[in-house]
Amino acid sequence: MLLSDLFDQLAVGELSQLSLSGIDSIGIQECNYIKIVPHIQLALTELYKRFSLKKEEVFIQQYEHIQTYYLHSKYAESNTESTEIYKYIKDSQFQPFLDNVISIYSVHSEVGEELYLNDESQVWNVQTPSYNSILMPSPEKENALSVIYIADHPKIPIIGLDPYSTEVNIPPGLLEPLLFYIASRVYTNLNSDGSTNEGNNFMIKFEASCRKIKELNLVPKNQTTNMKLVNNGWV
Repeated sequence: MLLSDLFDQLAVGELSQLSLSGIDSIGIQECNYIKIVPHIQLALTELYKRFSLKKEEVFIQQYEHIQTYYLHSKYAESNTESTEIYKYIKDSQFQPFLDNVISIYSVHSEVGEELYLNDESQVWNVQTPSYNSILMPSPEKENALSVIYIADHPKIPIIGLDPYSTEVNIPPGLLEPLLFYIASRVYTNLNSDGSTNEGNNFMIKFEASCRKIKELNLVPKNQTTNMKLVNNGWV
């Protein structure tokens, strides 16, 4: 859906009683984008996290002297402004790594074999010291890794924003909790007794809506099969 459609939903629904929106043809005006877009971004991140809406893959070149690899754009080959000596993220200008990691999902070897992840029962297993890093017990020079991660929704820029061309990538079945979460954030940040209560009410609605979606299995979890390293000629 377009961001303009989401604005319209909020203006005639959850935020219709606030001064930053209305039920007329104006809706949410440009001067109020800075007040609402950050809440929309947080709501999208929450839903992408809860329902694992998007998985992406990044390739890591191993080095013998580097055990911990960070999924950060300063280590990406496409980042020509970075001064890091070892840029082990194998991306390109056409498909750059975008610092959109929510959590690491799985790690695969060059031949597509899934490696043990945070499994203390295994002598050799990959650890995740942080949400965007992996620790290799014995890195092997010249070998690559494929890291599958839960990705965040793309950032919505406020400056120069055109809601009529900006896509909000979310399944139709998650529109209701998206609206509830945005409304909860907006009302809670108004810092008044009545608005705080209203914000809490919307958060209760959000949690109930998420539970119902999970019960109905409206957003099934994606099953990822990783063979890109082989298909792309790494081995």
